[in-house]
Amino acid sequence: MKDSRSIADIAVVAREIAIGVSSDVAQAEWLLLRMETGPREDITWIDHFWSHYFGLVNERGDSKYPELTKLIKAVLTLSHGSADVECGFLHSGRILGEDQALMSERVLDRYQDS
Repeated sequence: MKDSRSIADIAVVAREIAIGVSSDVAQAEWLLLRMETGPREDITWIDHFWSHYFGLVNERGDSKYPELTKLIKAVLTLSHGSADVECGFLHSGRILGEDQALMSERVLDRYQDS
């Protein structure tokens, strides 16, 4: 069942991210959040989608989902691309350009010794 998997996934993410969010509390908040009315239908940006839930408060005016908010914000800040890594290789000169396409033994030895 997809719903039970998402609950289990929240627990795994809470444990793996290791930012001090209890996996049990994150799961409980996730169950409550699933019963909330979602944001407007025309929201397409993920940060706008989540800001709807981050802005919900309880009767005391505190965040309704404090642990889940911390967890989701941490997950959204993770890099999910390799552009930074590729730029690092490019700047270090360890990428072969079109003019260096031949992988001779001399070239390979030079990169191996570095």
